[in-house]
Amino acid sequence: MKENKKESTQDLNKQNKKPIQRTESLSFKCEQFFGKNWKFVGGFIALALLVLAYELSEISSRMQSLEKIVFENNSKVVLTTSDGRAIKVTKEPLKAEYLKQFATSTFVNGFIVSRSQLTNNFEKPNFKDYGEALNNIPHLKNILINFIDSKADPEQNVEINQVAVGDLRAYVQWLISAVAQDKLPEYIAIKDYSLEKYEYDGNKFNLELNIKVIAQSYILSQNNYISQDGIFKIISQGSFDLSKSSDINPYGMRINRIKVNPIVKSKQETF
Repeated sequence: MKENKKESTQDLNKQNKKPIQRTESLSFKCEQFFGKNWKFVGGFIALALLVLAYELSEISSRMQSLEKIVFENNSKVVLTTSDGRAIKVTKEPLKAEYLKQFATSTFVNGFIVSRSQLTNNFEKPNFKDYGEALNNIPHLKNILINFIDSKADPEQNVEINQVAVGDLRAYVQWLISAVAQDKLPEYIAIKDYSLEKYEYDGNKFNLELNIKVIAQSYILSQNNYISQDGIFKIISQGSFDLSKSSDINPYGMRINRIKVNPIVKSKQETF
């Protein structure tokens, strides 16, 4: 009985005894780990920083490249030339002064016609009609094709400008008549010009231009060429429409009305 009691007491004591465990704090373990492996940890951190710096550099380089592409696309426009080539043209703000210069240059260089030009160096003195005469004057034909709405285009909502076409036709008819009546100087050279009036409002313009010229005229009665100074006057109304622009006419200039007072041989009446 005593032995059984003793055994039960021993068992109870064993149950009441708990195993003793040594606990170490997390910070202590970390200190031990970094203390033993600081070289590896430092190397890993350095490598990570290098990779991060490289990636940031790559991102920065790509952003700069993207900015350059966006700037290139926004600052330039692709145009197709008349022969099918695609060219990039730098965009510039459209200033009224550019339009004024372009209009002035077009009128100065596009309307003066001498007898030698019209008759192809005096080889063709007679013309059947307006179209045949116009074929001998490329710069005037260019005005009709590229600066006057001479053909209808329903898709672009373009109608023939009968007034402008009629004004140009009247000038060409006068040239034909002037050759027949010996009024048109054989040679005409531009000396200077002055823009007497230029008004621009709402893409529409109104101008008066005086072109100072020197003419060489053959006077049959004198059997000799004489030199004469004169004024070639142009009065016109028109507009600019970029939707009608082309290689030859980048600002889409359109002539709506045109009146020409050309120079004639000395002692002859003017048109």
